[in-house]
Amino acid sequence: MTRPVRGRTRERRDEVARHLAALGLGSAKRFPQPAEESPGLRLRAALIELGPVFTAFGRYLSSRADLLPESECLILATLPDQRSPLPLESVRELLLLALGQPPEQLYAAFDPAATATLVWQEHRARLAGGEPVAVRFVRPELAVELDRDLDLLPLLGPALAPLAGAGSGSWLAAAVDDFAAATAAATDLGGQAAALAAMRQDGASSGLTLAVPRVLPALSTPVVMTREELPGAALETFFPAGAGASGGPWSADLAVRLCQVWLRQACFGRAFPVELEVGDVRVLPGDRMAWTGGTFGSVPPMTRESLWEYLLAAAAHDPERACAALVREMDGGPADGHGLPERLRQLVPFRDGGWAARDDLAGYLFLHWRCATAMGYRPRPPLVLFYRGLTRLAAAARRLAPGRDALREGLEATRFANGLGDVARMLDGDAMKQALGTYAAAMMAMPQRLNELLTLAAEGRASIKLEMVEPPSERRRRDSSTAALAAVLAMVAVILIAHHLAGILGPWAERIAAVLLGALGVFLLRALSGREP
Repeated sequence: MTRPVRGRTRERRDEVARHLAALGLGSAKRFPQPAEESPGLRLRAALIELGPVFTAFGRYLSSRADLLPESECLILATLPDQRSPLPLESVRELLLLALGQPPEQLYAAFDPAATATLVWQEHRARLAGGEPVAVRFVRPELAVELDRDLDLLPLLGPALAPLAGAGSGSWLAAAVDDFAAATAAATDLGGQAAALAAMRQDGASSGLTLAVPRVLPALSTPVVMTREELPGAALETFFPAGAGASGGPWSADLAVRLCQVWLRQACFGRAFPVELEVGDVRVLPGDRMAWTGGTFGSVPPMTRESLWEYLLAAAAHDPERACAALVREMDGGPADGHGLPERLRQLVPFRDGGWAARDDLAGYLFLHWRCATAMGYRPRPPLVLFYRGLTRLAAAARRLAPGRDALREGLEATRFANGLGDVARMLDGDAMKQALGTYAAAMMAMPQRLNELLTLAAEGRASIKLEMVEPPSERRRRDSSTAALAAVLAMVAVILIAHHLAGILGPWAERIAAVLLGALGVFLLRALSGREP
């Protein structure tokens, strides 16, 4: 796509070219660079010098594991997302223009200290009732910076070639367009408020430990958002200290829970974090997790089904089914439509992914995406949102639990929770719920009763009476016990068989297993109640 010319000057274009050339990244390398300094590190330095828009574009590329090797994504992810805060007088004028009143009239207290990123600035405040809130607004100078530099981002083509290979020119223009759309979403605080409201409803209905802050509409606009300040600690406080350090079981469990909550939202919810910044994730008391801000996205229901099927197939190492689900959300590719499953089958992260690759589920997914891009497939916008969010998710989970495949465990936890939800919905009804509660209480007490019985038998205090003629009531009780035992064994068999068939049948294995488990549960309840099934 050819972008319209907006505020482009010859001086700025020459300035960008000089910065890239000085670091050996332009079309004409004027100064030799040390051999040990990688192109990714040189590009990082150049982007910082070129200003906020180029820095933000580098951070955007760090979330595109389908375009760049994972090692280069990790380098670009270290680009600073910060700038000097606006002075308090400028903040006062901005809030007066956006909300109609200065901050001293809108809030009972307003902290002049601020957190400032490339896109927004945030202050803490308190309402008249003492409730703590966070006030976030879009940086007003960003629009001028985008107008000046957005059209110059394609000049990075020669600098990206050593990182992405000769094919970088084929996707750079599309990446710039998507970056422009992503920046527009990041500056639309009204859209973020709507996404937070949708996720708040999802968390309440799903039963997950997801907390989402309330947004105050009277103190919010498309460029200003006031939301409640949730308690707890930022996710980054749980990262292990030092390279190669382990955070212990708590951090590992937190990584799995983070993956589970994100996967639940991305594949079954109405909104999910795309720009998953660790500063916007908080860990609350009671094992709850909260997303307090950032850029969010959503995908259509059919795309969510394809993504869920793709993840299950990839986890089961089923390249044919994974490829079929993935390419449904792509355009382009080979004319004959063949070749990608064979490529996926031969992938090895340590061999094909560079020094940053790991033999975990995320490493395989990143290689899947890169192979598809190399073969000419182009992800549609909803799939790009999923790519970017999952790349950031995997990076955060790996920092929390360096030696654990948290994404795979989070996927299994999500899958198990969905299966339980299907059974609960299938067995919905007050009578069935009461029966299940009674059965659950009986099963909880069963180990204690068995222990008491075995203790009595060992001490010789248990008498066993044999009857040659069994009364009908005892025969029915024995038959019911036998039927109950058979039902329990059958339920265990269904669970084991469903686990093995998941790689073949995909989501259908879960649905069939849920139906069978429900039927066997009814059979078991009737057997335990002494009625003939």
